[in-house]
Amino acid sequence: MAEKDNKKIQKKRRKRRNKKLMVSAAAFITAAVVVIFCIYYVYYETQYFELAGVDIEGNSTYSKEYIREKSGIETGKKIFDIDRARVKENLEKEVYVERVRVVYVLPNRIFIDIIEREEKYQVFASGQYIIIDKNGIVLRTSTDKTALLTIESYTDIIYNVGDEIQFAGIENNGKIFDTIEYLNNEYGSDAIKSYTVDLKNSFLFETQYGTQVRIDLSEDVRYQIVFAMKIINERLNNNLTVTGLIDFTKGDSPVYIED
Repeated sequence: MAEKDNKKIQKKRRKRRNKKLMVSAAAFITAAVVVIFCIYYVYYETQYFELAGVDIEGNSTYSKEYIREKSGIETGKKIFDIDRARVKENLEKEVYVERVRVVYVLPNRIFIDIIEREEKYQVFASGQYIIIDKNGIVLRTSTDKTALLTIESYTDIIYNVGDEIQFAGIENNGKIFDTIEYLNNEYGSDAIKSYTVDLKNSFLFETQYGTQVRIDLSEDVRYQIVFAMKIINERLNNNLTVTGLIDFTKGDSPVYIED
C-alpha cells in the first residue's frame, strides 16, 4: 500500500511540474511575440530608425560630400536596410581609399571611417612622374616633379591608376620599397643621392660619396647594404677612391669596379 501511495504522489508531482512548465513556456512565447511585434512596429511603423545622417572621419583627399555620394547611402531609409558591405565596396573603389570601416550608430546614423593612401614615391618613366603609395599602388601621374622621393628605372614599367606598378624582371615590388625604407631609416635621406630599379631583379643606389651599389633583390638586402657601407668606410679610411660600383650580382662575393 505504501508503495502504491508513493507512486500516486510522484505522479501528481510530475503532473504539477509539467503543468508549470507548459504555463511558463506559454508565457515565454507570448512575451516573445509581444517583443517581436513591438520591434516590428517601432522599426517599420515609426521614424525612429530612419537614417538621419552620415558621419565621416579620416578623409582628406575627398570631401565629405563626395564620400557620401560615392557610398551609395540613401537618406530616409531604415538604418539596417543599408548594406554596410556594399558601402565599403563602393568606397574602396576610389583610388586614394585604402580601407573603409562602416558602423551602425543607433538609432539612426551611419559612421564611416576612412583610411586613405598617401603619396610616398614618384617613379620617373617616359618623361613623366608616376605617383605611388608605400605599397606601389599608382595614385596619379604628373608631368611636374614633386617633392616626393624619386625612383628611376632601367627596366620597363607597366602601370594603371589604381593598380600596383609593375617593373619588368622584378619578382617582388615590396623588396624595392623595403630597401628604400631601410636606407632612409638607417643612414638618413641625405646619405643616398638616387634610387634606381635595375635589370634582372636588382636595385641600384648611389651614396653621398658617389659610390654606386647594385644589390640582388633575391638575396638578403640588409646584409648587402651593411656590407657595402663597410666597404665604403674601409676604402675611405685607407684613402682609396669610392666613386666606383659595388656589385653584389656578380657572384657570391661583392665586386668593386672603378668608375
